[in-house]
Order: sequence, then structure tokens, then C-alpha cells
Amino acid sequence: MVRESGWNTVKLKDICDFIGGGTPSKQVENFWCGNIPWISSSDLIESSIWKINITRHITAEAVAKSATHICPRNTVLVVSRVGVGKVAIAPFEVCTSQDFTNLVSKKHDARFLAYCIQNKMKIMEEKTQGTSIKGVTVENIAQMEIELPPQEEQTAIAEALSDIDNLISSMQKLIQKKKAIKQGATQELLTGKKHLPGFSTEWSQATFGDLFDFLPTNAFTRDQMTDTGTIQNVHYGDILTKYGACLDMANTDMPYLLETVSVRKYSESSYVREGDVIIADTAEDSTVGKCVELVNVHGKVLSGQHTMLCRPKVTFAPKFLGYYMNAECFHNQMLPFITGIKVSSISKANISTLVLKYPTLVEEQQAIAQVFSDMDNEIAQLEKKLAKYQQIKQGMMQELLTGRIRLVDADRKEQPKTQILQEKQPAHNQHFDDAVMIAGIVNAFYSEKYPLGRKKVQKLLYLVRRKEQADISAFHKKAAGPYADEVRYKGGEPIAQKNKYIQVKRSEKGSRFEKGVQIQQAMAYLQEWGKQADIDWLVSQFQYTSVDELELLATVDMAICDLRREGKEISVASIKGLIRSNKEWRDKLKKTYFRDSDIQRAIKKCQDLFES
Repeated sequence: MVRESGWNTVKLKDICDFIGGGTPSKQVENFWCGNIPWISSSDLIESSIWKINITRHITAEAVAKSATHICPRNTVLVVSRVGVGKVAIAPFEVCTSQDFTNLVSKKHDARFLAYCIQNKMKIMEEKTQGTSIKGVTVENIAQMEIELPPQEEQTAIAEALSDIDNLISSMQKLIQKKKAIKQGATQELLTGKKHLPGFSTEWSQATFGDLFDFLPTNAFTRDQMTDTGTIQNVHYGDILTKYGACLDMANTDMPYLLETVSVRKYSESSYVREGDVIIADTAEDSTVGKCVELVNVHGKVLSGQHTMLCRPKVTFAPKFLGYYMNAECFHNQMLPFITGIKVSSISKANISTLVLKYPTLVEEQQAIAQVFSDMDNEIAQLEKKLAKYQQIKQGMMQELLTGRIRLVDADRKEQPKTQILQEKQPAHNQHFDDAVMIAGIVNAFYSEKYPLGRKKVQKLLYLVRRKEQADISAFHKKAAGPYADEVRYKGGEPIAQKNKYIQVKRSEKGSRFEKGVQIQQAMAYLQEWGKQADIDWLVSQFQYTSVDELELLATVDMAICDLRREGKEISVASIKGLIRSNKEWRDKLKKTYFRDSDIQRAIKKCQDLFES
């Protein structure tokens, strides 16, 4: 029965046809050598109804001789076994495994149905049946009731939910990229392959046993752990799964140990101190050996069973050990010593033989730790934002899929989309685009220890325009390299300051760019405009590049562009000739970082960056 609002309650069996799935018969030879996409539940990615990872293809013969069927484009693919709750839409013809129940409706918006089913499947999971493999039956899904609005409102709701899905997906991709950048940085900075600007001292090397003392740890039963206890306990399971490289005792909720139930008194040496490292010596996989460094220690804290409490004999910068000892360069040394079948472990004797290669200067350790701490903080903020978006989506589904919030009025006129996450975008123009891009650069490259100056910002802005194949005519040949006066005085920089995306502090040493109170608004624009990938590219290429090196690259690249326009060959000699011909640039050739070998290296780098 159709209600006054135009919505009515229907069962899926009344509006959809059902298509089953199956695994190709083994009687068919070479059934994976076809061209028909075939997916299992593991090929669906839960973050979006559009994400399917196609890895296998079957033959038409395999389809004909098995229980599977070809699902047409826009089929709603529902995982009803082994991963119950995943839902996707077929972007083209596909076949599925027996873990799917697939629905087709020619009269209704497939996206709307997918979101309705996705929302209901969380409840349906309670009806899973089976022993070793649990699932929701086809009949359960067929009897599922949904609230069905008119076609135009189905489309409006689907588009609104697709928008938030796209935002969630882009945030997940950004987090993955940031984690990949951090992983790459560990390979460079924690192995001594690359020094941070200002450091060149050779690193020291020593065994773990020479650098650390092993202190007593304690075995606690679960019965001794309670919220009303007086002593905190670092549990080995939390080291493996919950904590990062550094455990900030001021911001954690570790279990408390009920002191009164223990007959023995703990010696002072049993309690952890600032800078101690706790290693989990037991695990069910190769994560054994993961550790945490303790910071901001207050009150009494004990290290529990299956842990090693290690205290440095020499001074290390705060947080450096946490990042270093969880990096592959250190942890991989443990792998030959890990023993056990179901449960793996490593001994103190073997840990003692491991080698640490570390910066001799504590200042360099501190600088490296700050880099990773900044990365962790940024990732944590992005993950909080992702969680917020996911909560918003859940709220939207509850409101939109029940008709409590309408996107079409009674006369079937589409309402303006609710401003879910941000204000209306400003009109695009080059000056505003520059302002947002400058904010993105500041957000990515700002560091308290290493001031971010205008020269570096300008060079990064030039390089990202080149990567985008955008207009670089605003940049002119200045003593510091390619430089855009209009960006500084009437374009992106003053706009970014006025909107409080950034703040520029001036001193005798020059201008210093820092984050403004409204910088997240600029970050939202980067996401919406698809420009965050360009900032990620800058970070991946130039995160630890010195200002002098950026000047070299930008200058050589601009010279290459000029020479190509004139139809001249690209060589060290032609680059030097062009630099020498310009009065603003000719003094560059006196700089130590404009030697022939440096120019040749820069030519190769620029060609790799912009001509591949």
C-alpha cells in the first residue's frame, strides 16, 4: 500500500529477481583462463558499494557447467556467507562465488537498493545459520522489508550516500598514502641511508646487550586486573595490537592491577621509567618482538607477563627507540631467532645479540623522532576524521532510508542537498587555487624544528604546477630561482593568510610559514577538488629535500622549458649557458650546489618527474 508520502513498505522478493553464484566445476579444464570476471567475498571492499577487486576470470564453458550465473551490470551483489554484510554493485557483467546472493531490479535504482540492503544486513547477521560456515539464507534476504520511495527520490538518496561514500573512500586512500610515506621514510631515515638537513655525522653501532639492561617483569592473572586497582599494567597483547611505537602514559587507558591481592611487594626496579622499552616476547605470529617506548610516565606502572622490560644504559632522544626498534631494519634481525609453532617467542639471549645502528648525535635522533611523531599525529587526525565521516554516513542512512529526512518535496521537486561536511565551495580561480595549494604545502611540510620559509614554499608551488602541466608564466627568473611575485603580493599567499589557512611570521632570518586556525577548511577543498594527490606527490618526492636542492631542481627545470621552446638541445652546457645569460641567475653558477655533476643530476631528475 502506497502511503501519502509516496513511500511504501515492500519485500525484496516482490521487486527483485535473484541470481545465484557458484565456483566453476573442476571437470572443466583451465576454467580460470577465460574473460568473464569472477569474484569471491574477499574481492569486495567494504568502504564502498563500487569497489570490487577483479583478480580472476572464468570461461563461458565454466559458466555453462557450474552453478554460477552471469550477473548483468547494476546487479546488487550481496555476500550472504563468509563475510556477511558486504554489498556492491556490478559495474559490468560478473560471476560470483556461492557466498553471494545477487539481486536484479529493472524498475528501481540499484544504488538505493544496495544501500538499503547494506543497512539491513547488519541486523540480518543476527540470523546467520550454520556451524563451521555461517550465513544468511536466500529466504531471509528475500523476506527483507525496505522502505521504497518514488524513483526520483531513490536516485536523490543514492547520490547523497554515494557522495559520502566517495569522501570516505578518498580519506581512506589518503591515510593509506600517508602510511606508505611513513613506511618509506623508515627505510631512509632509520637506516642511515639519508640524513635530515643539517646532519652528516657517522652513526654508531652496538649490540642490544651493550646498550640495555633487562629488568624484572611480573606475571599477573586476569583476576588481578581491575579498574579499581592502584598500579597500571602494560599487557603484552596490547603492545601487539593496541599501542603504537610510543606509549604516552598521559593519554592511555591501560588496565589496573589490584595491588592488595598480591602477596609480594614489588621492588622499585620493577616499576617502569620514562624512556624504558617493553618488548612483547610472545605472539601468535611474526609480530613477536614488537615493542613500545614509554613516555610521560606518572605513578606506578608494571610490565606484565610475556614481556621484556629494557632500560637504556646510554641516553637516547625521547621516542627515537620506539620508532627505531619497530622498524624493519631492527625487527628483521629477530626473525631467525623466533621459535615455536602455534605460539612464537624469542629469548633475552637472542635479543641481546641484535645490533642497533643509530645516530651518534642525540639531536639527530630527536629530529628523526619528531618527523615520525608528526606523521603519526597527522595520520591519527585523519583517522579521527574518517571515523566522523563513517558516523555521518550511518546517521544519513538511518534518516534518508526511512524517509525521516526528505530530499524531494511533496510536489516531487528535488531539494538542495544537505550541506553535510562543508560550506559551499568558492568559485575557482588561480589565486584561490594557489591559496589552497599553499595551505596544503604548509600542512604537509611544516615542522617546528625546521622552519618553512617562502623560498621553499615557492619552489614547491612551482614544482607542483609543473607536475600538473599547469601554467608557470607567473614564475620569473629571480636570484632564488623561479619566483612568482604575484603569488606573494596579490595572489595565493595573502588570500591564504586572510582566510587563516596559514600564518606568516617574520623575523631577522626571514618569513616563516605556519598552519593557520582554518587550515582544515583548505584541506577540505583539496579533497573536493582532487588536489590532495598532488600534495601527496610533493611529499613523496621532496619530504626531505633541502631548499638548495629545490632551487637547483626548479632552476634547471625552468631552463629546460626555455630551451625546449627554442628547439635547443638539453645538456649541462646549454643549461649553464642559459643561466649565465640571465643577470638574475648568473651568480648561481658560483654556488657549490650548481656544479656540473649537480646540474646533470637535476636534468635527469626533472626528466623523470615531468617527462615520463
